[in-house]
Amino acid sequence: MDLNYMAESTGSVSRVADARRIDTKYDVLVGTDGAIAAAQCKSETGDHFALTLQLPKIKSGDGAHRADIEKFMRAYFPATLRTLGCR
Repeated sequence: MDLNYMAESTGSVSRVADARRIDTKYDVLVGTDGAIAAAQCKSETGDHFALTLQLPKIKSGDGAHRADIEKFMRAYFPATLRTLGCR
């Protein structure tokens, strides 16, 4: 899955400003106003799971929240995969 394409698109559920890949076992991009993550997730409904986080009240160039967004994604995304029963 090409997360950079999603981050740079003009779609209403995928645009993330100044997206940067973080070092994690999952494919995660963190930006100044949101994040996108994806992982293999074999379930009854498919084989991948993607999550987008958008914070529309944060201005796209405001980098003050990037560390908080990264911290949230590092905790929330793996927990969501476990909740979904991804194998």
